[in-house]
Amino acid sequence: MMDDGIAIRVAEELRNRFTCLQLDIIIGETDCHSSFYLLNDNDFVIILDAMYMGEESGSVHVFSLDALSNPSGSCTQHDMSILELMRLYNCKFKGCIIGIEVADIGFGDCLSPVLMEKFPKVCSEVESVIKNIILEETGYA
Repeated sequence: MMDDGIAIRVAEELRNRFTCLQLDIIIGETDCHSSFYLLNDNDFVIILDAMYMGEESGSVHVFSLDALSNPSGSCTQHDMSILELMRLYNCKFKGCIIGIEVADIGFGDCLSPVLMEKFPKVCSEVESVIKNIILEETGYA
């Protein structure tokens, strides 16, 4: 659904930039169950996803998992989100969600022209956010 795939594209682009760190990058697409079962209790989880908040297309938002732990805190077009699985199984993962503001969720398998143009900037901003999170959590990046 066009820009709904922005997080996958960004994760694929950034995957090689984090090879020297001990990160497991899971591209789960809509298979939240398989992704969820790969997590361990002590993992720090960073979820990257498309988001619509009515802001500028391509803007990047960061939320702690705690802030989205109540049932009204998320809305997804998928069957069951990873957040819902965390609530269902009462998981208290530390982590955050990085949301990328979409421009168009129409039918298609390519990003909208707006996000295609902003793609390098979005990747750079997401990479910076992740490095800052790693630095805060571990003391090194």
